[in-house]
Amino acid sequence: MAFTLALVSGFFHAAWNAIAHRQANERAAAVVSFTLAGVVTLVGVALVPGQHLPLAAWPHWLLAGLGEVAYVYCLGQAYQRGDLALTYTASRAFALVVIWPLSFVVFGSTPTATSVLATALVGLGIGLGRGGARHGSTVAWSWTLATGAAVGAYHTGYKGLVEAGATPLAAFGAAVVLAVPLLLLSVGPAVRRAALGLVWRPWLWVSGTLSAASFLLLVWALVTADSGRMLGVRNSSVGFALLFGLAQGERLDRRQWLGVLLLFAGVAAFALAELRP
Repeated sequence: MAFTLALVSGFFHAAWNAIAHRQANERAAAVVSFTLAGVVTLVGVALVPGQHLPLAAWPHWLLAGLGEVAYVYCLGQAYQRGDLALTYTASRAFALVVIWPLSFVVFGSTPTATSVLATALVGLGIGLGRGGARHGSTVAWSWTLATGAAVGAYHTGYKGLVEAGATPLAAFGAAVVLAVPLLLLSVGPAVRRAALGLVWRPWLWVSGTLSAASFLLLVWALVTADSGRMLGVRNSSVGFALLFGLAQGERLDRRQWLGVLLLFAGVAAFALAELRP
C-alpha cells in the first residue's frame, strides 16, 4: 500500500511541476501552486473529522514547514534558469543523498551497502547531467541542489510528525500554515504581484490540487514506511518529469542522457533494496 501511495504521489508531483514550469513566470507559478495546495488542504482539515497534531512534535513541524518554504523558493529560482527535465531530475535525486544523514540524526536510521551504491550513482548522474541550464548554469545548478536538500528536509519532518501521532492531513496542513506566509514574504513584491495575477488561472488550480494530493499521499505513505524508502519510491517521479520535459520540447545531449540513466539506476537500486521484505 505504501509503495502505491508513494508511486502515485511521484506522478502527481511531476505533473504539478510540469504545469508550473510552463507558465511565463515560473517562480510566481510555483508560489501559486503551493499556496493553492495549502488552501485545498486546509479545507480538508476543516471538513474531515478526527484530525490530530501533537504539540510535542513541534520540532518536526518546523523541519517540515521550513523545508517546504525552502523547497518552493529554491525550485522557482531553479526553474527560471534551467529546463524541467534536468532541474526536476537532479533535485529529486540529490534528495536521496541528503535523506540518509538526516534520517540518521533524527531517527537513528543507517543506510545499507546498496543504498550507499545508489547514492554514488545519483551523485555521478548529477555531475554528468549538469549543463542543462538556459543561462547561468552554475547558479542554476546551485539552486537545483538546494531544492533537493529541502526535499530531504521536509520528508524527514513529515516522517517525524506521523511517528509522533499526527494524522496525514493535519501534518501537511500544519506545514503549509507555517510555510505559505514565510514563502510569500521571502519571494518579494514583484513575485507576489505576478502570483496575484495568476491565482485564478484554471491550470494553476489543477496544479495546486495535484500538489496537495502529492504531499498528502506522501505523508500517508510515511505512516507505515521510513522516509528513505518512500523518497526512493517517490523519486520514480524523475521518469515522469523527463517525459513531461520531452513533451514540452526539451532536448538532452548524450552526456546528459547518460547522467539521467545513472540517476534512474541509482533511484531504482535504492527503491528495490528498500522494498525487499
